[in-house]
Amino acid sequence: MNRSEHERLTDELIGEATLSLLQEHGPISIKALLERLSAMLAAEGDGERRSVLAQIILEISSDSNGAPSRNAESEQQAWDKDGLNSSNVYPLFGTSQQSRSSKKH
Repeated sequence: MNRSEHERLTDELIGEATLSLLQEHGPISIKALLERLSAMLAAEGDGERRSVLAQIILEISSDSNGAPSRNAESEQQAWDKDGLNSSNVYPLFGTSQQSRSSKKH
C-alpha cells in the first residue's frame, strides 16, 4: 500500500468510527474514539484494515498520553494579571505581533 492509499484508509477508518459515535448520540472524546476503534479492530477481518486500525490506535494513544493539557483559565489570568484588559479576547500564541514594516500593496 502506498502512502496516499494508507492516508486515505486512515481517514476513512477514523471517519467511520466518528460517524458511528455521532449516530449513537454518544460522547465524542479521545476515549470514546479509542474504544470504537478497538471494537472495529476486534471485528475486522481484512488484514490491511486491521493493520491500519492498530496503527491509528497506537498513534492516538501515544498522542493523548503525552500531550500536555492546556488550561485556558490560567492562561487568561496570566495575561490579564493586572485586571486592566476587559476584553474577552486574549492571545493564544503570545503577544508578539508580526512586523508590518514591508507593505505589500
